[in-house]
Amino acid sequence: MKLALYGGSFDPPHAGHVAIVRRALEILPIDKLIIVPAWRNPFKPSVIASGAVRYEWLKEIFKHDEKVFVSDFEISQERSVYTIETLKHYAKMCDQFYLIIGADNLEKLSSWHRYDELNTRVKWVVASRSDIPIPENMIRLNIDVPISSTDFRSCICPLGLEPEIEKKIITYYKEHQ
Repeated sequence: MKLALYGGSFDPPHAGHVAIVRRALEILPIDKLIIVPAWRNPFKPSVIASGAVRYEWLKEIFKHDEKVFVSDFEISQERSVYTIETLKHYAKMCDQFYLIIGADNLEKLSSWHRYDELNTRVKWVVASRSDIPIPENMIRLNIDVPISSTDFRSCICPLGLEPEIEKKIITYYKEHQ
């Protein structure tokens, strides 16, 4: 089985995340795409929405995608989980991994926990962002959605999602930020 893992904070999820998943499903020869919301990203000090809340939002957003599975693996650990741990958790059901990241992660990629091991076990898939160059040995996902979770948290602006889930998310951030 061929899997793609797409992890992140998703604090909050938005149309850019959806575009990455859709594009990956179009171009990658995979059986399943697993979205893995982090309990807390090891590179970020905190999250606003709890893991359980972000997990439920993602399940709702992707409920009609048969090839997409939203995993609570990292959230259920109740600690920061390194990508290599998540990869090993899913290794028993997979013979090839694609690891989806945003181009904004490239600068610190070599500092990821056990990067050398990770690098030998995955095919890197990188979603474009701004004008950040993507190495030629990585699969490029051309994404042109001008939104980020950071931008949203600073302005509580539209997320580009279905109206029902977008309203839930915006209400949550207005109440908790």
